[in-house]
Amino acid sequence: MKLELFSSKKGIARPNLVAIQAADLDMLPTVLVCPLLPDEILSAVRAQVMVDGREYIALCDLARPVNRRILVKVGELSEADSQRIMQTFRLLLAG
Repeated sequence: MKLELFSSKKGIARPNLVAIQAADLDMLPTVLVCPLLPDEILSAVRAQVMVDGREYIALCDLARPVNRRILVKVGELSEADSQRIMQTFRLLLAG
């Protein structure tokens, strides 16, 4: 599974959110996302990923549902980075 990347800012192709639900649930009006930011502090509830050669931190501890209509899809993560985020999110839920 490859997680989708979104921008919540019109006209900006750089992602600032990553979905943490499967793309086959895209019929739902909302998508569960977490912030994806450069230069954040890495912790046990965050995951480090690469997007277009740039390092980002996925803030899995700040996951929230967002209305899909306000988001612009700007790509997807690699399989390995998607797995890393989902594993981190599952550990957070188990805690």
